[in-house]
Amino acid sequence: MPTTSVPTAFRPLSGLRTIRHKLAVILALPTGALVVLAGLGTASQAGRSAAAGHISDQVAVITDTHAFVGELQRERGLTAGLLGGEEGFRAKVAAQRVQADSARATLDRQLEGNTPGADAVRTALGKLSGLSSVRGRADTATIGTTEELAFYTDAVTALTDAAFAGSNAAVSDDQLRADLATLRSLGDATEAAALERGTLNGVLAAGTFRGEDYPSFVRILAAKSNALTQVGRTASGSQQAALDAALRTQAATSVSDTEQQVLSAYRATRLPVKAADWWNAASTLVDSLHAVQTAVAADSRSHTAELRSAAERQLALDAALALLAICGAILLGVAATRSITRPLGELSREADELADRTLPESVARVRDAAAGEDPAEIASSVSGAALAGSALAGSPLPGRRDEIAQVATALNRVAGTALRLAVEQTVLQRNSTESLANLGRRNQNLVTRQLGFLSSLERGEHDPGVLANLFELDHLATRMRRNAESILVLVGERSPRRWARPIAMGDVIRAALGEVEDYRRVALRQVDEALVDGGAVAEVAHLLAELIENALAASAPDTDVELYARAQGPDYLVAIVDHGHGLTEQELAAANLRLSGAESFLVGRTKLLGHYVVGRLADRLGARVRLAPSPVAGVTASVLLPGLLFGAPSPGLAHSGAAR
Repeated sequence: MPTTSVPTAFRPLSGLRTIRHKLAVILALPTGALVVLAGLGTASQAGRSAAAGHISDQVAVITDTHAFVGELQRERGLTAGLLGGEEGFRAKVAAQRVQADSARATLDRQLEGNTPGADAVRTALGKLSGLSSVRGRADTATIGTTEELAFYTDAVTALTDAAFAGSNAAVSDDQLRADLATLRSLGDATEAAALERGTLNGVLAAGTFRGEDYPSFVRILAAKSNALTQVGRTASGSQQAALDAALRTQAATSVSDTEQQVLSAYRATRLPVKAADWWNAASTLVDSLHAVQTAVAADSRSHTAELRSAAERQLALDAALALLAICGAILLGVAATRSITRPLGELSREADELADRTLPESVARVRDAAAGEDPAEIASSVSGAALAGSALAGSPLPGRRDEIAQVATALNRVAGTALRLAVEQTVLQRNSTESLANLGRRNQNLVTRQLGFLSSLERGEHDPGVLANLFELDHLATRMRRNAESILVLVGERSPRRWARPIAMGDVIRAALGEVEDYRRVALRQVDEALVDGGAVAEVAHLLAELIENALAASAPDTDVELYARAQGPDYLVAIVDHGHGLTEQELAAANLRLSGAESFLVGRTKLLGHYVVGRLADRLGARVRLAPSPVAGVTASVLLPGLLFGAPSPGLAHSGAAR
């Protein structure tokens, strides 16, 4: 009988005849590695504990810096009102300077130690070296409002940037990072509101906008809106609720009303708002925003304390686990006296059953869960294969049942992990769809409001040049609305734009042209008019706009895209002909597959999302869309709209010709 040679790497084990000794040697290396990893984990937890303490100290610096910034903001606004000519603010300015100096003293005490971020804040305080001079010049009215606002604003910006310098770099906790980002965004929003308060206070005190006051005011409004939007991206539910409550107060409403009055009457020689009334309402709003900041800062400090406590607990746990692992490894080596021979046949059959039938069927059930079903509940009902139980019950070697159960349980955990991944993917897909729908609705609402605002500007504008620019903006906004509606289409949402009455097909086509960029290159060769059901108008226009946009992109800039629209019995056919390079047979087949709605946009190329939008719209409308080669060159997109979308055509509507 031939002998089997032992590889050189395993010869040291060949002299060990017992499983006990072999297991002891085998377990020695992972046990040592485990000890090393446990030591590294312990050191890591110690570092996290120290980092949490540093962040807590930095949040304290941020809090005191914001308190001082708030007092500077109030002093800036009162001084602006005084310089605008409102003498009633002189006493308030004097009192506010005392408050600001007190807050500065508190901040200086906070910066005395080696607190993280203290050096940057101390450097930023150098921006206030000329504060006494500015105050004196304000008292004697020898400084302009613009210069005064710029001085305070530069100091506030420098202090805010310094307080947050490097804060996120040392933060690994997502919630804490979000809290700090929210705190920063709130600071920006509060600064914008305070700067608005001071700027408009000076304007109202003077009675009218002067110089660059109005453009500055508009920029401040935009900055405030942007900062509040940023807060919503990182704030928790309770933080957002607190902010919403602050923005719904009577003072916030009064501020919004005053903004609208001032914007409407910005050319007036005398603005219709008193400086004192504006100051009181704006100050209340700024104070409310400061209160929200304080609450978020408190949340951050509370969370850093929790992180520090959790790190200390984990430090002790890691040490205990390391000791337990060492003891367990020794016990396993001593206790490994039995054979590790396993009933591999039974185990292999159970594993094959799990891999070939149980797991695929369970994953399919999770992925195919209906809209009202919870994928996690489905997974919990099917995640456990019968492997462990059958192995215990049917094992021909009952003395080995524990070892069999361990391996079986490990395989079941693999199955459970696969199912959990399927659940996570299903939930992620649903959440992504809901997020896209929410984003699409928000964008659509904003663009709709923008279009309404542009329409009002167009009606009130008589300068041809400005009016042309407004029309161009209106056209861009209309295209943006189509993009927002494309998102809603992809996630299965319907367009909220509906008409109570049928709309002429010519108007629908013109609406589609209004949603593409180079609409002047589209030649309407023939349009047989019919009345489109009002509920389908927006979706028909959207479908045509996507196809026209593709045709324009495929054509050379100096060529036209031709459009033919003809009645076909009860149905209606629209043909869009481009004169580009065309597509190969394979590309046409792939494009028609996308246009049929049979392929998901999640697996396609992002640059071809328009095809998936058309496919969804066509499926919803009952239309058939197909691409085919044009007679000479290019591609013809044919859209056959069903007669159910049309009513009887009105007399005199049909027309044809090469219209633009």
